[in-house]
Amino acid sequence: MAFGDNYNDLPMLELAGIGVVMGNANDEVKEKGDYITDKNTEDGVAKAIYKFLKI
Repeated sequence: MAFGDNYNDLPMLELAGIGVVMGNANDEVKEKGDYITDKNTEDGVAKAIYKFLKI
C-alpha cells in the first residue's frame, strides 16, 4: 500500500499493491489510484489503513 496526492507519486501508486490517493489530490491523480481516501487534513491515511487492515 502506498499513499500519494501529486504527480510525483504516480509511479509509486502504480507499483504498489494498493494505490491510495488522498482526497485533496487533483482529479488526474485520483483516476490513477485504486482507492480514494479523505484529505490529509482529515486523517485520510489513518482511515485507509483502518479500512484495509480491518482494525
